[in-house]
Amino acid sequence: MAPPPPSTSDNVPSATRASHVLRPHHILLLWILVAGVHPVEENPMPQKFSLTLHRLLLDEIAEIKLPRSYWDILGELKKASISDQTGAAKGLVQAMSKLAQSFRTPDDLSNFMQSLSSYYVDRDDEDNARYSRRSLFGYFCHRCYVSFAKLSIAGVARLHGDFLEWLKFKADPRFVTPPGYAPIRKDIITNDYQIFKTKYDKREYATAETYALFMRGVMTGDSNVANEGLRRFFEQKFHEGSDSGLRQHAMLNLARMYYLRRETDACRKTLEEAITTARTAGDNATLQHCTSLLHRLPLLPTERGKKPIINEIQPQMHPLEILHDAKKLLMVENQQPLTAAYEKLIQAVGLYDHYIDVQGGLFVESEQYAQHAVQSIIWNFFGCSKLARIEEDIVTSFTEYGSEDNTRLTVTLNRAYYKARQGKYTASIATLLEPDVWRGLGLADYNLWAGEIWHILALRASRRGQQRQLKEYLVPRRPDVDYSAREYQWTPQVPIGSLIRDPLHHVLILQEISQAHTCVDELLTALWHAEYQGRYGLYRTAVVMLADVGLEFGMTKWCKRLLDEVMPQIMSENDLEQKGYALFTLARCVIAAGDSSPESLREAIGYLEEAERGFETLEMFASTMDVQFLLSVLHHNLGDATKRDEAAERHEQTRLKSEEAHKCIVEDWIEDTWAAVSEIGAAIASR
Repeated sequence: MAPPPPSTSDNVPSATRASHVLRPHHILLLWILVAGVHPVEENPMPQKFSLTLHRLLLDEIAEIKLPRSYWDILGELKKASISDQTGAAKGLVQAMSKLAQSFRTPDDLSNFMQSLSSYYVDRDDEDNARYSRRSLFGYFCHRCYVSFAKLSIAGVARLHGDFLEWLKFKADPRFVTPPGYAPIRKDIITNDYQIFKTKYDKREYATAETYALFMRGVMTGDSNVANEGLRRFFEQKFHEGSDSGLRQHAMLNLARMYYLRRETDACRKTLEEAITTARTAGDNATLQHCTSLLHRLPLLPTERGKKPIINEIQPQMHPLEILHDAKKLLMVENQQPLTAAYEKLIQAVGLYDHYIDVQGGLFVESEQYAQHAVQSIIWNFFGCSKLARIEEDIVTSFTEYGSEDNTRLTVTLNRAYYKARQGKYTASIATLLEPDVWRGLGLADYNLWAGEIWHILALRASRRGQQRQLKEYLVPRRPDVDYSAREYQWTPQVPIGSLIRDPLHHVLILQEISQAHTCVDELLTALWHAEYQGRYGLYRTAVVMLADVGLEFGMTKWCKRLLDEVMPQIMSENDLEQKGYALFTLARCVIAAGDSSPESLREAIGYLEEAERGFETLEMFASTMDVQFLLSVLHHNLGDATKRDEAAERHEQTRLKSEEAHKCIVEDWIEDTWAAVSEIGAAIASR
């Protein structure tokens, strides 16, 4: 927090400054309070209508959102009065529809405002007024009465004219400023609408409108609007001192914008300046935020090989910073076991409770469920997808849909990609195209959302062998998201940067040319890292690949025993691609270990048929043809010509599908999907 402003004898908090400006909707709310709200024992209104009336007044008087128009309020009350049998509610709505006739002249407005003093208690010894002095309605009436009493004759006439024009106004307030809602500049020279001026009516104090402009620029990705809004906000007068003492806050907000836009160099330079300013101002809280954000940035090229900085728990540290440390520990190149990330997660949970209960931090509902989203990611790395689904269910059940909540978005994207890995490509994309997923997103989160759709389409194209679609259509349209060509293509030149996945990719590439036996050392090293770090999903894949390579050395029984030990884990996890590859390898191991006996061939057929079903679901044509070819050979060796021919026919049909998919550069539904993604991005940027 910034240091407190210099103490002055007449320093008034912003919430109690006498700088209230009367607007047209205030007059309408006062009229409803006078004409529609009655004491309980004298209330002629139906209970349901009275409840609607009180809810409307509470929402509008609290001013937690932009004021509604006269026609919106009239429409809601008219709808609530349909079931009225007494006629009191309908009489109120009818009088409200002719409100302009009750305020024909400024004198009518003045007489109405003068009558307000009898509706609230101004002194403790008055008990005959309708509203208590400390009630919300009483405070609102008193405040409006005082604000009106300060107006000059010209100010009353202007307010009266704005009110009558506002009653007729039907345009969209997002694009046209309603009458009476234009900004009012407070200074001694131009302030002619008040006859009585307090100190705080003579100068402008800070308001949140320009910060809202900054946030809109961040949401829409407009750096010019964001920078201008931030500059205007922090140039306002916050207190009576000559220096606001808030420059470090401005720099922190600017750095946060750069961080969201992934402009790391600008973010680093801004944070370094913010850290210097915060130290000079003695603002330890902002200094902590700046330092934590600086530690989130990727290492510089000169720092390559350096371990990431892990935050120590300190006073005023936000729990999400500890959660981000868990993300650092999840990176393979840091060579840390997943248990270390889980320890950080538990620390973040404890710090969150302390942050809310003891430090009095601001409660944000989405932050409460961030640790569940991180847990789901850790469980996925552990190879326990069912536990990950439980954590994701917690997030989706208790967070608000259609919002800008990044936690909910992350869980939705991860779940959609998992569904796509199981072969449900169209269903996963349909999930992401639901309006509840993208309608509240800013441009930074939209980029993540569009990138996940792109990854699903790229995954489908690579599995189907549609390399032309991937290279000629998808890659040129890739959003600005993390991407490695090796994830979807056989490209030995571009490594992923993983101690585990890169050696496994290298083994697969060498298997294509029957040279996998030359990279056993790499495979064993990757297997060791996967087991040490607890990444059992990759560990199972590495074990299957080790068994596959072991067949080339004639170690048939050892390979079969190795797969028999890991198959229960693979079958329970039910990753179709991993299961299909494991079953195909196990079938070959069974055949080799049984010396191609009829019993081993029949046992292998069961594994191959299940692998075929999995690969067909995933639309992996090349793998499906390999399985079908081997099935045809086994049936032939067993003398079953009928099943051999059926397998050969399925092989031919799969080959035709593969050729057709290879010829098709892009399907119509993919073009329509990407057009919808582009239109959504344009709509978000133009908000």
